Amino acid sequence: MQKIKINDLIDYQFISLLSANPSKTNHAYVLSKPNIGENNYQSTLYVGTHKALDLETSKSYFWETDTSLLIPFAKNEDEKQAQKEMKTILYRYDLNLKSFEYLTTLYVPVYNLIVVNEETWIIQTSLSEKEHVLYEDPANRDDYLKQVKDQDLYEIIETIPFYSDGGTFTRSQKGQILSYNPKTKVYTNLFDKDISARVLSYNKHTKKLYILAKEFTQVLDFYSDAYTYHVETQELKKVYENDNALAIGDFFELNETTYLFASDNKKYGINQNSDFYLLKEGVATRHTDFGRSSYNSTGSDVRLGGNVSTHIIADKYYFVGTYQDRTVLYQFDGTLTEIYAPKGSIDGILFLEDTVLGVGLFDNKLQELYHFNLEDDSYTQITNHNTDALKDKYVAKPIYHNIVDGEDQMDGWVLLPENYDQEKKYPAILDIHGGPKTIYNENFFHEMQVWANAGYIVFFCNPRGGDGYGDDFADIRGLYGSIDYQDIMDFTDFVLKNYAIDENRMGVTGGSYGGFMTNWIVSHTDRFKAAATQRSISNWISFYGTSDIGYYFGPDQTDADPLDDFEKAWEHSPLKHARNIKTPLLFIHSDQDYRCPIEQAMQLYTVVKKQGVDTRFVWFKNENHNLSRGGKPKSRIKRLEEITQWMDLYLNEK
Repeated sequence: MQKIKINDLIDYQFISLLSANPSKTNHAYVLSKPNIGENNYQSTLYVGTHKALDLETSKSYFWETDTSLLIPFAKNEDEKQAQKEMKTILYRYDLNLKSFEYLTTLYVPVYNLIVVNEETWIIQTSLSEKEHVLYEDPANRDDYLKQVKDQDLYEIIETIPFYSDGGTFTRSQKGQILSYNPKTKVYTNLFDKDISARVLSYNKHTKKLYILAKEFTQVLDFYSDAYTYHVETQELKKVYENDNALAIGDFFELNETTYLFASDNKKYGINQNSDFYLLKEGVATRHTDFGRSSYNSTGSDVRLGGNVSTHIIADKYYFVGTYQDRTVLYQFDGTLTEIYAPKGSIDGILFLEDTVLGVGLFDNKLQELYHFNLEDDSYTQITNHNTDALKDKYVAKPIYHNIVDGEDQMDGWVLLPENYDQEKKYPAILDIHGGPKTIYNENFFHEMQVWANAGYIVFFCNPRGGDGYGDDFADIRGLYGSIDYQDIMDFTDFVLKNYAIDENRMGVTGGSYGGFMTNWIVSHTDRFKAAATQRSISNWISFYGTSDIGYYFGPDQTDADPLDDFEKAWEHSPLKHARNIKTPLLFIHSDQDYRCPIEQAMQLYTVVKKQGVDTRFVWFKNENHNLSRGGKPKSRIKRLEEITQWMDLYLNEK
């Protein structure tokens, strides 16, 4: 068998944007692949199971009719320049004629587009109050853009958050919903300019848009009002006025009954799972006690872009959640039912006229498209985009363990090198997931397979704080570095007892929350001989005012506002305990990571370096928090090379 190597990443392909045509008789999706020469991802549009169109670096499309698609695209330099000027160039792809022709230019950036009929398109965009001139007064849009360019030397900050992960300043932009007539080229804003709004869905049977919106404030929160907009009568109706009562994830109508899928965040804070609420005459009443995860929180580094996982079919609401070690498809029609729970990950699901399709990570393989059999949790693979990438390669099979301690239990897995021999002693790497409200399961992980193929035993688990086991299990507010740390150490002890690991050659790594926990581990134990901390948190106090989510995430998770309880926030900060660090520590961080800003790494690196501990800081330029999963191909390869070489340096026998 051949080894899986770091550069094999460039042979992987990723499936996103699986969607159906209006009559649900056909489907399309985008297939993306790393291009190491251009250091980007090249995408291809598939319709059905056939390659339809090379999209180059574009990754979006919208159904116009059953036989035509609208695609944002730029064929020449003039069109590429127009994109930089906040225009959207739309081409039409005709499935019957196989033609790809320029259609129109929209004068705003387009994040979503819903074609209602020949005279009504719904455009989701994001604009500041001044940027409405882009479509309201096209003759003067160039003057406005010139003024903006003249201000490149500074930013005026008036809101929190002031930037978002990826290096973009918010610039007081608000979600805006425009109704657009492609025949008259007239734009109509559905809300006042000081309202931030986003479309959740469009139901062609009720002819309604389902919208969350709220008056734009200078400190953003979770609490939006719920609206419907009837596209034929043009009636905009507020159906729920939210007095900071519910964080709404979705809302919809079934059989003329309206439901909110929301959380009151009262018992478990911002990570509390959602429940269904019955909405009647503006009053929301809890309808279920679901208490489980309502999204796919399984980890992997072989995805790129997303897929839809909620649908309304025949007055039934379907959604994908996470429970224990897998994703689960639920059906809600007033009563909640679990209807499909294959082992692995449902990365997207689609209901067609006569079948159910989905993007899956199953059987420890890369993404493929599947037919889902909802009767018996089975699935049938219908594409082979990634078959050759793993052909004749050693793919380590995750070995599952369930650790029970009284009423508590924890899932964990071990990957073994090829031809594992219990009589030998192997180096090992502990990998810790982010979140913390995510999970590991048996999804294919490129980095872990690389290490198993390089001769390491790789182990990973789902400590308390993670998703998939209910609200009680996920709630570690004010407990970071305590019960979660103990769970991870307990699993480490279990693996040492049952596998042929050299306890003097163990390494640890993780990103985001996993980076925090790596920092915490090396500042509280010397049992690991090498560590790599990625996109980490080291100081909850500075995190509060520098992260795009810090002002609410930090106080919620540490149960300490730095201004009110400085000592508690500081106690949970690895930086406080940094003088204890003796483990060689590699830092991986990106300068456009505003989720866990790079100053978090800078602070801890400085202390570790000053103490004379072996350390190294790899500072990635123009990358963000998503480096390991969606960064540019060369950056992703360099990251994994650095971590692997660091582990080899300290863990391999000399």
